[in-house]
Amino acid sequence: MRGGAVKRAALALLLAGCVPQPGPVVAGGDAGDGCGPQAVVFVQAGDVLGEPPRRTGPAPAEQLAAELMRENVAIERLQIAFDALLYCRWTEVRLIRAAASAGDFPRGELPGRLAAASGRLQRDLGRGGQARVRLQARAARIDAAVEAVAPGATRIGGPGGGPGGVPGATRAVASAPLVLRQRPDGAAGEAGRLLAGAEAYLRPAAGGFVLAEVGGVSGYAPASAFTVLPALARPGGGDALRSLAATNISRREVFFQSLALAERSGTQGFEPGS
Repeated sequence: MRGGAVKRAALALLLAGCVPQPGPVVAGGDAGDGCGPQAVVFVQAGDVLGEPPRRTGPAPAEQLAAELMRENVAIERLQIAFDALLYCRWTEVRLIRAAASAGDFPRGELPGRLAAASGRLQRDLGRGGQARVRLQARAARIDAAVEAVAPGATRIGGPGGGPGGVPGATRAVASAPLVLRQRPDGAAGEAGRLLAGAEAYLRPAAGGFVLAEVGGVSGYAPASAFTVLPALARPGGGDALRSLAATNISRREVFFQSLALAERSGTQGFEPGS
């Protein structure tokens, strides 16, 4: 078996179940989008976030609690859909590069294919921005309604705001054991290792990587290897409405942080020579 065929077979086994496949087309997308199914799910999850009910007076605590529960489920679905779509996009780029290395298409086509993949990612980030605007509009109304019933319930700390936090960084945990690299490159030298569940603070880097900092050790790893954590809640009341409000704000902030991280890392890694 030729070297290129061996590489393609290994990739097929490694990425089984994760390889982008043509599927439904999102409005404004294209028929050749291998991440079409993930894009459709993400758009549908964002569409659920409509306008919150308009009120003329304070809402009963039970009504607000039910509304927060519905919103928490909707934001969780949005986050899961966004994570899956982003992972598919970076898998798509790795497959394009692997196919170019294996000689599956002329090397001169690589810039165009990467540019097309970058364009699809930018459309995804644009849709994410629209979802962020809808969430922010809902937040302004919901938080005001909750504060009228339970003052102080919507005040929580931001990322890195707790003891030992890193200002400006995103709090996350490693989803599996992973190696930290000296550069944002999977072939770079080892800078350290993280166990699954280890907490780290992330900053965006090139090529879909992030700079992870933990316990005085720092190194680069794929952004998809981490799960973003909610912001740290400040001590406060323990009633159900306060708990739901804290969960709601935390999930919103996690989505905002995930989107901001993706926007800053955006097109890096789509360049032919990177």
